[in-house]
Amino acid sequence: MLFIPLILVPGIKKQPNRILLLYKTGIKFRFYGWISIIILFITGFLNMYFRGLPFTLEFLTNSNYGKLLSIKLGLFVIMLFIAGIHDFYYGIRSIDEMKQTKNNKFKRMARWTGMLNLLLALTIAFLGIAISRGGF
Repeated sequence: MLFIPLILVPGIKKQPNRILLLYKTGIKFRFYGWISIIILFITGFLNMYFRGLPFTLEFLTNSNYGKLLSIKLGLFVIMLFIAGIHDFYYGIRSIDEMKQTKNNKFKRMARWTGMLNLLLALTIAFLGIAISRGGF
């Protein structure tokens, strides 16, 4: 999530084929990003199973541990939705937009959805650490 905005974009700012480099890098990272999300989803449920946690509405709403877990799961679902919009709509449209016009509407939206996803991922990671250490 940090490689493209912090390393790639500043490094290719003056390259004539920067749009192609961004596109190819974005497509490559998108594949591995979605594989990582699938692995996180599977390992999350395996963690619940091996810890003996019930996946019931009562557990997720009545205990502090369950409430933290439900917040984390909700943020994960929101992150999936925003990642899908970012990768499959705004990201593609922003590359097309850079090729054709000077209007940067999709580029701005791609940037904002990417930053929002980074913030969500960091929050989810924080909640994961809090949950593994016994909660707040």
